[in-house]
Parts: sequence; C-alpha cells; structure tokens
Amino acid sequence: MDVDSSTGGDSTRKKGELAGAGEATMDVVPLEMYDSARAKIAANLRWLFAKAYGIDHIPEHLRDPFYTDQYDQEHIKPPVIHLLLSCELYCRVCALILKTEQAVSLQSHLSVIQALSRKGIYVMESDDTPVTEEDLACIPIKMSAHISMIDALMMAYTVEMISIEKVVASVKRFSTFSASKELPFDLEDAMVFWINKVNMKMREVTEREHKVKHHPLESPSHPKSPSKWYWKLVP
Repeated sequence: MDVDSSTGGDSTRKKGELAGAGEATMDVVPLEMYDSARAKIAANLRWLFAKAYGIDHIPEHLRDPFYTDQYDQEHIKPPVIHLLLSCELYCRVCALILKTEQAVSLQSHLSVIQALSRKGIYVMESDDTPVTEEDLACIPIKMSAHISMIDALMMAYTVEMISIEKVVASVKRFSTFSASKELPFDLEDAMVFWINKVNMKMREVTEREHKVKHHPLESPSHPKSPSKWYWKLVP
C-alpha cells in the first residue's frame, strides 16, 4: 500500500505531544499506538531539511512537517509537498553531497536520479521497482517514491562520509579485533561491525562503573576525572 500525504487517523503524535506538553523529556509511544509509516516519513523529511538548510536553520514552518485537520486526521503540510514536487531540496542536497562539477546541472528529479546512479546508487521502491521522474512529480503526491529518493540521498551521504577504512581505524582506537576473521567486506558490514564493537565497549564501561560503585574500596583513592572517552567511538 502506498503512503500518501495523510499519515493516519489516530493522530498518535498529537496525543504524545499533549501528554508531554511543557516537559523536556519525550514520551515513549506504546507499541500498539506506534505508526511506523509516519515515523519513517518524519525521519526522512527532517534529515532532508537538516541537510538542505542546516540543522539550526530549518525554517520554522518546516520543523514539524505535519498538520492535523478538523477531523483529527494528520497530513503532510502543503508547503512540504510543494518542496518535494519542485525537487528544489533534492537538487540542493545532492549537490552538497556529491560536490562535483555536475552539481550545477541538477535542476530536476531526473537529474538527481541520474547523478545518484552514476555513483552506483539507484532510487528504488521497496519492491525493487525503479522510481521515475513521473513518480516524483505525481499529484496527488506518491510519498513512497519520495521516501525512496531520500533513502538514496542518505546512502549517497553515507558513502561519501564513511568508508570501511575509516570505520576500522575508529574501532582500533577503542577496541581490538581479529583482522583475519572480523574485517568488514562492504559498507553495510562495516557499520554492523562498528555497532557491535561500540556495544561491547559500552557494556565493558558499564560493568566497570558498576564494579567501582559496589566495591569502592577496590577503586583508586583518587579516581581520575571523567574524560570524553566516547569520542573515540566516532569514525
């Protein structure tokens, strides 16, 4: 089923906001109320806006991409739909990511699709159907096609920013591993490798802190001040 500009009738987000109004913490939505389609749209749009405008400079009217109508039905705001259909943000983000001379030629959905394909990244629907320019310009908006486009831009950003070599170098700073058995063979494997090593490091730190807390006499009389050891985890 395709995802359109309406995100569901239970208005889960609105209920969560009302429950947590005035609080700094975010409520955890019960599993039976969680709208995964809405969450995916929200995450993708916010990533796109952050890359296009800068995380601290997203226009106020785009910070929440949804609105609720008089029937308590949630929809994507018309200005957001207009930006997606116009391809303005796609062109801007693609140009920032790829940083090539071809960036100036990015003026349509098709040009972005082609630029990504030259990098070996293809804009595909969940059923492996290629996303076309017509899909991205379709009215009413075909949101699944736009989600696929943003996913492809995310992958392009990941490929440009992260490499297997960077991930391995990062892991070496805080952990050990067997080069003959654990070295990742592609980018996805590298990310899983990094996540696993970070989890192991976090468990190690947690266990050490727990031991110190429950056995203070065994700890040094003058413990070192906390350091930002966690910076070592970042590739």
